[in-house]
Amino acid sequence: MAAFNRKARDKLLRQNDILKAAERVFATKGYYKATIQDIAREAQYAVGTIYQYFEDKEVLYLDLIERKMVDLISEVKEEVEKTKGAKEKIKVLVHQQLTYFEENQDFFRICFSEIVGLGWAIRDKIPKSSVDKFMKYLDYITELFEDAQEKLLIRKDLEAKRLAYMLVSMLNAFIIPWLKGACKKTKITEMTDFILDIFFKGVEKKCKVN
Repeated sequence: MAAFNRKARDKLLRQNDILKAAERVFATKGYYKATIQDIAREAQYAVGTIYQYFEDKEVLYLDLIERKMVDLISEVKEEVEKTKGAKEKIKVLVHQQLTYFEENQDFFRICFSEIVGLGWAIRDKIPKSSVDKFMKYLDYITELFEDAQEKLLIRKDLEAKRLAYMLVSMLNAFIIPWLKGACKKTKITEMTDFILDIFFKGVEKKCKVN
């Protein structure tokens, strides 16, 4: 049993080594220019070892994207659960998600810049498990909005799930241009208050009542 556990642990360690190396290579070269040989060299493993764990570069790339999604969701939830107050939890979620992209910007900059060019050949192969994780994340955000509605902090006439989709879409609308260099001198986390202000208060000018 001990030998089996050690073997499983060694396998997991090698997989993680390969994924970390792949992230560095993809962040530097992009998907198209990166090769399995580059990743093997970065991981300091033989090329054959890479193929023992990943069928090809495409599988490795999709696995890495899923791992990044898992990390993002895990880090966001961890910070949110430390927070008290329904509305504060939503604020922390926004800030933590922006923080994650800021800290992993090299990889995501390449990922988002190439995602259109990758075509449906790869995008159609995104595992169902990845889609399911994203949908569960949306459900989690929906629950945060429902909690805020129960505490009368936001309007109850608005569907919580639609609010969740809207918030995620708004975050992407800021993250993607930022990764492409639209705001080179600005940290994306500096946009937290602006995003929250627009989301919760809107852009309509309030008329003063005399």
